[in-house]
Amino acid sequence: MAITFLTIVFCIPAAAREITVDDNGSDADYILIQEAVNSSSSGDTIIVYPGFYNESLDIVIDNISVLSESEHPEDTAVRAFNISANNTTVNGFRINEELILRGHKSDFWYDNIANCTVKNNILESGIGAGRCYNSSIEKNVILNSGIHVYDIDKPSDFLISDNLVVNGDITASHVYSNCILLNNTLLNGGIGVSECYGCNILNNYISNGTFNGYGIVFTESSNEVQNNTIINCTYGVFLGWLTGNNEFYNNTLTSNGHGIYAGESGGNVFSNNTISKNNIGISFEGHPSDNLITGNRIELNRQYGIYVKLIPYGIHEEPYNGTLQIYNNIFNNNISFFNDTGNYTDNYYAVIPVNNGAGVNSIELNTTKTPGPNILGGGPYLGGNYWAKPDGTGFSQNCNDWNGDGIGDSVYTVNAYDIDCLPLVSTSEQDQPVFPVADFSSNVTGGYVPFSVLFTDDSQNSTSRVWDFDNDGVIDSTDKTAVYVYPVSGAYTVNLTVNNANGTSSKLYPITASDRPQYTLTEAQITTNKSNQTSPAIYGDNIVFFDDQGGHYNIYVYNLSTSRESQITFNDTYYNTATGPAIYGDRVVWQEYRSTIPGVWDKADIHMYNLSTSTEIQITDSGQAFCPDIYGDRIVWTDIRNGKADIYIYDLSTSKETRITTNESYQGDPSIYGDKVVWQDSRNGDGHNPTDIYMYDLSTSREIQITDDDSDQYSPDIYGDRIVWADWRNRGWDIYMYNISTSRETRITIDKGSQEYPAIYGDKIAWVDSRNNNPDIYIYDLSTHVETRITSNNSAQLNPAIYGDRIVWTDCRNEYKQNDHLYVTNKDIYMCTVSEAEPSLKAPVADFSANTTSGNSPLKVLFADRSTGEPVYWLWDFGDGIYSRHALNATHTFTKPGKYDVSLTVTNENSSNTKTIPEYITVSAENHI
Repeated sequence: MAITFLTIVFCIPAAAREITVDDNGSDADYILIQEAVNSSSSGDTIIVYPGFYNESLDIVIDNISVLSESEHPEDTAVRAFNISANNTTVNGFRINEELILRGHKSDFWYDNIANCTVKNNILESGIGAGRCYNSSIEKNVILNSGIHVYDIDKPSDFLISDNLVVNGDITASHVYSNCILLNNTLLNGGIGVSECYGCNILNNYISNGTFNGYGIVFTESSNEVQNNTIINCTYGVFLGWLTGNNEFYNNTLTSNGHGIYAGESGGNVFSNNTISKNNIGISFEGHPSDNLITGNRIELNRQYGIYVKLIPYGIHEEPYNGTLQIYNNIFNNNISFFNDTGNYTDNYYAVIPVNNGAGVNSIELNTTKTPGPNILGGGPYLGGNYWAKPDGTGFSQNCNDWNGDGIGDSVYTVNAYDIDCLPLVSTSEQDQPVFPVADFSSNVTGGYVPFSVLFTDDSQNSTSRVWDFDNDGVIDSTDKTAVYVYPVSGAYTVNLTVNNANGTSSKLYPITASDRPQYTLTEAQITTNKSNQTSPAIYGDNIVFFDDQGGHYNIYVYNLSTSRESQITFNDTYYNTATGPAIYGDRVVWQEYRSTIPGVWDKADIHMYNLSTSTEIQITDSGQAFCPDIYGDRIVWTDIRNGKADIYIYDLSTSKETRITTNESYQGDPSIYGDKVVWQDSRNGDGHNPTDIYMYDLSTSREIQITDDDSDQYSPDIYGDRIVWADWRNRGWDIYMYNISTSRETRITIDKGSQEYPAIYGDKIAWVDSRNNNPDIYIYDLSTHVETRITSNNSAQLNPAIYGDRIVWTDCRNEYKQNDHLYVTNKDIYMCTVSEAEPSLKAPVADFSANTTSGNSPLKVLFADRSTGEPVYWLWDFGDGIYSRHALNATHTFTKPGKYDVSLTVTNENSSNTKTIPEYITVSAENHI
């Protein structure tokens, strides 16, 4: 498709004037911008000096330009612009309310306007452009809003280029013209196109999409999409209702839920795209027809490379009548192609089996064998696809090619119905150059300053690397694993560039750093007697724990609202205090040993106590039941009645017991939330080690392996869609988390100390941490990415449990003297309530001075910080394109004559402040006498 960029022609009369506006009482022509606009004529230019103009401007005169004098939108603010005139230019302002480009309203619709330019502005509420032709929106910063273009119903050019959109989107609706979206960056945003024909979406960067997670979404549209990068979206590209004949070339879609999703969409071409590390690369569901997928790299997608569920259209169950043609692609996934027959349940459309005569979907996995280079570069023929797997066991990686035509000597049977008759195979290794592929991961993507991020280089085929963690052109590290601290809040772009002898590859990724909130930690000692209390659990106002004040352990409950402690059990039995009680609502469960042989505690079963009715019941009678947990009416535990450890569940509402696991290995330490049960499982190890984390979904009767690392993972806990556990993969215990809904694993802790025994509730994770040479309790807030140390004394704190903002644990800080000389440590139950508080630091105030402010070049100047408010970070801008970071005082040499604005930005944990002194340094040419 040919792309025509717009040309805007201005007709400026000979009598054009330059009109000045300044609200600071200078010799300007006007104080108010609107007065200048009202007095202007076609061809005039209005120059606005810095200031805040609380005006809602109405521009109704054709062919005028409104420009900021400084060309810096940060210092020239206007409340709003309403533009209803042709040939209008707005450049260099910070605009608080939505900028409107739209003609006057006539009887039934708005009049047309044309040839307008909005450029180099900061727009806090976005831009709306209706019935606006041959215009451009360029190089603006759009905050918490977007750009919305609509109702362009005749031939026209419209350019939206080089804009930065943060927390917003770009939408086009009812556009029937050459609308070009070029080189825009959308952070936490997306592009939406509805009833548009002829749009070109080119070279845009999109992350964390809006529109319910969409990066690019089309409805009833036919457009061209090229060279875009889309990451971290639920749907990278979503092709919705009656969308067809779109062309997708050279795009990169990575780390999304679905890279591309096509529902009722046909006649599309997907070519030369890189679709990697998504949950599903491309999904075809519903009733799409005649789509072509060719020349793509579809790699390392977690669930499927291509997922297909083609179903009848409408209630009459008409057969699928199009062909899905897939050839000359590189597949490198564990499952590259899945033609669903009903196993996958996360469908946008209802699941109805296809009946097109043969009972299968019309899919072609190869084209006719045709001379010409294939996607592997050296192959002499086009045919089918290259089928690889990350572990090297893929069909194309092991198939013979004795005649050297680049086509496998046997067909590849993908499934019972789909066959690639001409699978591609690799040419010899020495004939293929190996290029680097940049990739990296981070333990978090956002947090509060000072914000520490662990980056890991996951690139392929590289021999060297360069990290630029804030994309300022300065090399920050060359290590494979690096930690970088972001001291100032803002949106950053991380750039990793890797090399080998054949080339270079780069990857960009956004990181968001925010100002840190302050927390108040309110600690309370729950138990105070000289016996031992241990292994607490909490739900609502009730804390349950073991207490040995009667000479042996029993279970007690403490109610926070009444400050009353009650004893639950009075049995002369034995409790394993390493396995504490669990509580949900008014129900408490525990593991209890009883004796069938005098003096031998040989029978372990699960018991439950109802706090409301003060009744106890025995849940199991196997005598081999351990480690219970409870959620709602369901109790889970580990049971070795079959000679090995299995997970069992008991439903209190139905009085039904169910065995969940049946394999021969060890399964233990279960946790339950809703329909999901997690546990540690040794089926992939030797004996009990190493163990992985597994999950069972009671609603689908489906078991899922959560971890597949060859090291140990143990002590899982679950809340909602999040599973946490202790992990040994870094040769030290760390806390990891897995999000079931996104299939994404996150490393929570990066300290070299030991972090174990995690507990999770909502956005908060608590654990035992040994980084301070004794066990402490720490928490991490997933919503703020802030880690907080809860305890700081030198004794041991163990067994954390969490409910809401309350964390409880076992604490060994208290001692008492026995027999007048022996000090005995006894264990108590403590609780901490975490709440937000006002910042303890005031905002900093920037100030500085210089030892000299003028002289001949080269002029060396010492700048000294005079700021107040305890700043912890300094950023100097010397006005000549040179910056200095992290320096309290700075020395800088000015090498060229001129007058230089100098600014200093200082930051503490509360906020930032900037001071700028215009023309502070004057440098004269070197005097040669």
